[in-house]
Amino acid sequence: MKHIVDNVNKMDLRIKTLDLAGRVPGPDSIELLRVELYYDGEYGPLSGARVRYARDGVEQVEGFPIDLHKGAFVATVPIQEAGLEEDLQKIGHEIARIVYEDLAENRHT
Repeated sequence: MKHIVDNVNKMDLRIKTLDLAGRVPGPDSIELLRVELYYDGEYGPLSGARVRYARDGVEQVEGFPIDLHKGAFVATVPIQEAGLEEDLQKIGHEIARIVYEDLAENRHT
């Protein structure tokens, strides 16, 4: 896990990544790479995560925020491409399922 300090929210966070490549059929225009899970040192995994993706083989900097409890992408980052947000929302629950299965499998590690 990677360690970061969120000075704005006064949180000590850890980031765990889960590979998504080939596990979730993404929209044709992008390739889903991985999901970054945020862990608070005191409370454990948070419901917010970030899905990293590539466009034309190049990983994009911003990623897409996702609410894992809702299984839905958060529209804080405008998705400019027509139909992309709708396609992403269709797979949000699948990404959440993958995350929660991993958390259950690794609960005691």
